[in-house]
Amino acid sequence: MAEFEDTQLTFLLMVCETEFSKRVIQMMVDMGIEGFTFIHGAAGAGRSGRREDTDVWPGGNSMIFVAAPGEGSADRIVEGAEAIIRDAYRKRPGFAVFKMHGSQIA
Repeated sequence: MAEFEDTQLTFLLMVCETEFSKRVIQMMVDMGIEGFTFIHGAAGAGRSGRREDTDVWPGGNSMIFVAAPGEGSADRIVEGAEAIIRDAYRKRPGFAVFKMHGSQIA
């Protein structure tokens, strides 16, 4: 197994409408966040309704996984996303964030 420095990371799993995710990704790039993965085309249901990118359930979701170097970076990402919502949307887009703590092992 490769050696990894035992640095504690804060992992964020963000699930949001695809159009909103593009703004969040650009915000993270602007912040210098280097460790993230995004998946467009996720389907599901939540507080903002059902999204399957079909004629019956229009609109798509994206998932963004972030390995933030510490709690502070993770909090700044979430605060930045919330600022985008406040500044750019009349109706809150679908957006949920889940936070986990851990370290990279491989």
